[in-house]
Amino acid sequence: MFQGKKKGSGNRKKAINKLGRKHLKVTRQRQDFAIKTAPGAVKSNDFVAYEELQVKNMVKNHKLAKSISDAAWSQFAQWLEYVGKVYGKTICAVAPQYTSQECSNCSSLVKKTLSTRTHICDCGTVLDRDHNAALNIWAKGLKQVGINLNTVGHTEINACGQTVRIVG
Repeated sequence: MFQGKKKGSGNRKKAINKLGRKHLKVTRQRQDFAIKTAPGAVKSNDFVAYEELQVKNMVKNHKLAKSISDAAWSQFAQWLEYVGKVYGKTICAVAPQYTSQECSNCSSLVKKTLSTRTHICDCGTVLDRDHNAALNIWAKGLKQVGINLNTVGHTEINACGQTVRIVG
């Protein structure tokens, strides 16, 4: 962007200013996304759990840094916490260790690489890797807040007289 621009010249200052405005636009787009998405996630749920990722450490990987920065995970987590307080909902940050490798059904550890997208456990559980991680994050969050997983939800008797337990 600064090719052919001499240091101290007016054209170089204009180019620097133009680049700065582009960065500012991207920053504002990320913030706008977080501000608009967080209320939807909080309003539609009484309890939200998310992984408390060490974004600063993750950005050090030059192959993932741009994608991680574009997602603005830290900013989204901050807005989740804020909106949760505004609406009086429970928001819980969970430690990310083993959330995608631990089986959500039997709690055994199933080691896998990042390229492995399906969780297959010896207990017979076959799930998408992200779905398995989401179940683990949810369960860890409930445990962290002090809610027993067996008492979550409520029980109804439907028109046929069957007892139905609704979880979630």
